[in-house]
Amino acid sequence: MNFTGERVIPGEVDADLFNEHWARYLFAARYAAGKRVLDVACGSGYGSALLTKDAARVAGVDISREAVEYASRHYGSAKILFAQADCYSLPFVSAQFDLVVAFEIIEHLTDAASFLQEARRVLAPAGLLLISTPNRLYYTEDRGEVNPFHEREFSYPEFADVLGGIFPHCSILLENHVAGLLVADSSQAGNLMKNPPACQQQDTDQNPAAAQQREQEAYYMLAICSAQPLAAAPPLLYLPSTGNVLRERETHIRQLEQHLEKAQQERDTARTQFHQMEARLGQELDTARTQFHQMEATLGQELEESHRWAKTLDQKLSEKGAYILELQADYDLKLQWAQDLQHEVEKARSELHKLQREFEERTAWALRLNRDLEFLYNTRWYRIGRKLRMDLNPPAGPPAGKS
Repeated sequence: MNFTGERVIPGEVDADLFNEHWARYLFAARYAAGKRVLDVACGSGYGSALLTKDAARVAGVDISREAVEYASRHYGSAKILFAQADCYSLPFVSAQFDLVVAFEIIEHLTDAASFLQEARRVLAPAGLLLISTPNRLYYTEDRGEVNPFHEREFSYPEFADVLGGIFPHCSILLENHVAGLLVADSSQAGNLMKNPPACQQQDTDQNPAAAQQREQEAYYMLAICSAQPLAAAPPLLYLPSTGNVLRERETHIRQLEQHLEKAQQERDTARTQFHQMEARLGQELDTARTQFHQMEATLGQELEESHRWAKTLDQKLSEKGAYILELQADYDLKLQWAQDLQHEVEKARSELHKLQREFEERTAWALRLNRDLEFLYNTRWYRIGRKLRMDLNPPAGPPAGKS
């Protein structure tokens, strides 16, 4: 499981970030002795494992299957059960737990009140809910950063209001990083985590305005909620191994110097690569420019040839156009001649039809006349008349002097 910026994985996150989360579980461990404990949004499971040292038994739930599997592999034991579950619907009977721990979850929820109702359901009547969240006024507004994983963040009054709507008794504590001086021998310094000394604070001003200022400037808020009245919670002073501020600052400065040196080396390498690339790009640019000029010259020649070819083509097109006009004129003349000839043919055909009719009429007249003459020649009176003419007009003899 990789660190995404939200689920803390020991050894893979910044020490300050881990200490912020670890301190909350150290605070919760005070209330876990002999108790039935539920760790909601247990993440990688390191906090649930801490609570098992004094608790009767611990259940750790998270909506991420990957987180539950990681927690089971690394922190599973007979006293702890890890399970995948939705915080709006916890898989437990009512009043099953004496202590419910819910660190850094409420800001991820769209319906905080429903989750708080579910947490109260699984709590015993005298049980406690320990719940923490970033202070919106510092976490987002003062730093000017927005956490994309958060649905809603709370200020101190907003946090008190949403908790008070579900639990009649709430005590909100502030969690801060503080600079201080430790006076102790080596053996005591190692045990201060378990038995913190009384806190000596130079500023003892109890002015309400000063208290409100501290509420606004707090990094985180950790609330103790219950259906029963609450006793005052003793403060926790957690001195992590990174608590030697001067040493950590010097270590941090050395790390920054190493990072700076590495960054300078990377910068020099990048600068060298840049100059090499610049030189290579310059050569490529010169080559490209030469190729461009050659191509430009070639294209110029081709363009000139294209212009000449286009001019020749235009001339040929003009000639073809003139020829087409001549052909069109000749076609028009021949078409007119054909039309005139057609007219004359039709006229001649009409005359021919007329002559045909006249010929047929005269042929019919001649046939009738021939029939009439044949009839006349065959009559008795014609033969008698002919004979009389021959008798009255005998044929003439041959002329004189001829035989």
